[in-house]
Amino acid sequence: MRLIGTSILTWLLAGAAFAQTAEDALKSNLTSVSYSSLAESARIQGDVRLMLHDGVITVVSGHPLLTPFALAGVKGFGSAQSQMNLDVTYHFVLVDTARSVPTVETVKRGNAFERALLRVLGMKTEKVVHGYRCEEGVAPGSDVKVNDTAIEVWVYGRTRCLQTNSATLVARR
Repeated sequence: MRLIGTSILTWLLAGAAFAQTAEDALKSNLTSVSYSSLAESARIQGDVRLMLHDGVITVVSGHPLLTPFALAGVKGFGSAQSQMNLDVTYHFVLVDTARSVPTVETVKRGNAFERALLRVLGMKTEKVVHGYRCEEGVAPGSDVKVNDTAIEVWVYGRTRCLQTNSATLVARR
């Protein structure tokens, strides 16, 4: 009998350890929202405010490119949304993750005839070009703050390099 009681207690403790709380499930649904690639490219950021009242979701304010992504996150609440009255605000924020990396490149001077002439004159046929290359970084993960009647979600996007590598090569010539 004691063995049965011990095994039941063990199963209950193991179940409690692996069970996900309601707040954790809510946070995972809210943070699954990603920044729209079109909004990132257009550098659109701002807040989308939604009201959730008895299962009905109302858009209070927000940019039209960002609103569908916030709605998708709130609709992910599932059956729990019919019992909630919440003010949900999504903060879409662009983070400057692009950085310039110095580069050094050795290039040939002129065409084949000009290089032959430079060799005859004892001059260098190559030159060193110093430049910069843009590298895009990774945006930080989303963050959630849950209060009794309000939820705030920060969704981070990243800025992209404005000048491409091919444009840099054309500008050097």
